[in-house]
Amino acid sequence: METRIGGRMQFSWHIIIASVSAFLFQSAANLAEAGNNRLTTYEPRPFLLAQASPSGEPTETTEFNISPQPLGSAITTFADQANYRLLVPSEMTEGKTTNGVSGRHTPEEALTLLLTGTGLSYRLTDSRTMTLEPAGVTPLPPSPVAQATSPEPPNPNTQVQSGAKPVKVPEVVIKEVEDRGYSVDESSTATRIPAPIHDTPRSVEVVTRQVLDDQKVIRFSEALRNVSGVSQSSTQGGQGGTFMIRGFASELNVFKNGFRDDSTFSSRTQRDIINIESVEVVKGPPSYLYGRSDPGGVINQVTKAPLKNRYYSAEMIVGSYGLYRPQIDIGGPLNESKTLTYRFNGMYESAESYRDGVKSQRIFLAPTFGWEMSSRTTLRFEGEYLFDRSPIDRGLIAFGNGVAPIPISRFLGDPNRKMEVQQGKATITLWHEINDMFRWRTAFRAAAARSRYSSLESNFLVGAESDGILNLARYEIPTTVQSHYLQNELHGNFFTGSIKHKTIIGIELGRENSSATASGDFGGDTTTPGAFSYINIFNPNDRLFLNPTLTKFSDASQQNNILGAYVGDQVDLLDNLHMHFGGRFDLFDQTITNRPDGLTPTGSENTKTDTAFSPSVGIAYQPWKPITLYANYTESFAPQSAGSRSISGNLFDPERGKSYEGGVKYEAFGGKLRSTVAVFDIKKKNVLTADPLNGFFFSVATGEQRSKGVEFDISGQILPGWDIIANYAYIDTRVTKDLLFAEGSRAPNSALHQGSLWTTYFFQEGVVKGFGAGIGMYAQGKRNGIFQCQDPANCQAPFELAGYVRMDAALYYRKQEVFNKTNLLAAINFTNLLDHRYFSGAQNFREIVYTGAPFTAVGSLRFEFY
Repeated sequence: METRIGGRMQFSWHIIIASVSAFLFQSAANLAEAGNNRLTTYEPRPFLLAQASPSGEPTETTEFNISPQPLGSAITTFADQANYRLLVPSEMTEGKTTNGVSGRHTPEEALTLLLTGTGLSYRLTDSRTMTLEPAGVTPLPPSPVAQATSPEPPNPNTQVQSGAKPVKVPEVVIKEVEDRGYSVDESSTATRIPAPIHDTPRSVEVVTRQVLDDQKVIRFSEALRNVSGVSQSSTQGGQGGTFMIRGFASELNVFKNGFRDDSTFSSRTQRDIINIESVEVVKGPPSYLYGRSDPGGVINQVTKAPLKNRYYSAEMIVGSYGLYRPQIDIGGPLNESKTLTYRFNGMYESAESYRDGVKSQRIFLAPTFGWEMSSRTTLRFEGEYLFDRSPIDRGLIAFGNGVAPIPISRFLGDPNRKMEVQQGKATITLWHEINDMFRWRTAFRAAAARSRYSSLESNFLVGAESDGILNLARYEIPTTVQSHYLQNELHGNFFTGSIKHKTIIGIELGRENSSATASGDFGGDTTTPGAFSYINIFNPNDRLFLNPTLTKFSDASQQNNILGAYVGDQVDLLDNLHMHFGGRFDLFDQTITNRPDGLTPTGSENTKTDTAFSPSVGIAYQPWKPITLYANYTESFAPQSAGSRSISGNLFDPERGKSYEGGVKYEAFGGKLRSTVAVFDIKKKNVLTADPLNGFFFSVATGEQRSKGVEFDISGQILPGWDIIANYAYIDTRVTKDLLFAEGSRAPNSALHQGSLWTTYFFQEGVVKGFGAGIGMYAQGKRNGIFQCQDPANCQAPFELAGYVRMDAALYYRKQEVFNKTNLLAAINFTNLLDHRYFSGAQNFREIVYTGAPFTAVGSLRFEFY
């Protein structure tokens, strides 16, 4: 159904469908073109074993882009770009460098070029083993197995030298593979195209799948503790999460595979992590490529890809408070030529809680299919379905200058009233290689969700705090949301003279819709005993839960239309001097329709259109190979709501942010250990605040906030078997201008100091080989729970959340080939090992303070079949 957008901008779905159809037709016309370009496929690595995944036609070529660097890290990059999983003895590559390789080559040709000048070559000993060795060593002929399975007759001179090509092998497994599971070389989030992190002039942190597995992360919010300057400030009643990045609330800034994944129009409940390959965080304003956003940074979830080799994983997770979670991760080819591939992740979860009476249930299914339509065209489909049923949990309440002195297990409401969410997402992505320099990407994502919010929750204290009588409000809020996004991008990889460019030019169209009806009792009549619901926070048996007649106080819908055009260029001026330029123009149109309800007999419609250009520029210089010095300047843009007006009836300009950042990146141990130190200064203007001069019913856009700080991140491998990921942040976020809030006061939920550490060690030899342990900590300093007002009479009284340190630990056992082609992985993870009482955040109200979980233990047992 077409909806009028305030007479401004309209998007017709036939335009979007025609756009996709036209590109599909053009791609089909190119099916017979020569050449080949496969999407990089990141296969799951069974521990201590790496699988290679050459296609059924080994002579096909792939685009390689490996810069000069230490040989060890170059081989790892080669493995990813060639869709191989390679593991070589680290001592053989120690101290060696490579000149790199770029352009289209077969994997064999690329590896030959990569090893040029290193004194190394490789040979195939059988169909499943490849060995690096000093050049000139007389090779052994292939084994009888290799002779029987090779598509061509065996050639004893399979060692690569003088341009000779090795025999074709259907599958290669390289043993003694070096695991670099806590660190990666490249990320695409900062530039929307794959680029070396070391050369990117932004602070980029990646939480890998290995970190998620070792920490036994099952919720998206748990992954973010591994990144400096990022924390969860609100759980939205246990249904989602608002994240702080560099002191700014950044729920707008969550993406999945480059598509917006915020809690308003896409994800209505807690995001699951089972189908996530990595979580990438880029600090600073992301509007230059992603559109409307807060200035703290962007969080991008990268999903697991289809697999070319068979892989089945079945895992059982059980834990404290009745946690029961079976899950599977399976994938492989669907035809003999491996042009059709799939991946499926699924889980069921049932759990109770340390919170009294709380029970929850979740189901998550995520199928993914890949189709190599031709040597130049690849299509991928991804789907998600999530069901969640759990109560709205507002935590505890403030008491004096702190939090009420009651057990964190106490549920201040009715846990039998639930919020139920069903949501689905579907994404289709088409890649087409135009020629050796340019590739085209078209991607379409649709998401829809339906939720029913039913609660009896904390409202306000009746009488003195010491009485402990908490008024409870009853709400029913059914909501439906939909979002559709279409992205068309041209990616370039070319030279102008001696200068190398990696470019992106893109256009994004989007439409977002939401509709909600809200009914409630506003807490009832607190002047009449027995006429309102309540609970005594000190004695939960003293309570009264009523089921009153509800008043519909809101019946509204919103539609947003988005048009964005963006460009980016990662420029290699010299081998050690890199620049990035980017910018995006946005046109954001919104309509909010208020229908008549029980409080407002007449409806209204508010429309608003904003335009903005958000630039970015950065430079990275490497005085020595392991060290990068970088700096950047970026801006952000976030439109104000069409429903917000000044007393004169005027609409408000968007919030604008400006960020200055500089830092140092350092790589140690041949790129196996990476660290970043960043210094930043961010200012956000045009912040809306209530108008205290006109009864708070109107707003003024005079607010300004500033965040300054220093961050440190480190991740990777220190020694074989010893991995680490750690961070620290000093962030000072304050209100610098406001009519209502006190100037100079710290923003809520933003700690001055915060940090985390997680490290694991696995024994490499002897009878204890396969055993391992992990230990870590997460710490936050004290935080304000609410904004402080200039006039205390205009706000609730301020309070603080105490700082805390939480200790975590884990024990592991991993056994390769416990059965034929079967690996065993067992673990037990402990969270809050010292059972420390702490609070994760507040929601800018004294009646909403979120609790941290006490000591919990989670055991897991996983079998991998390949």
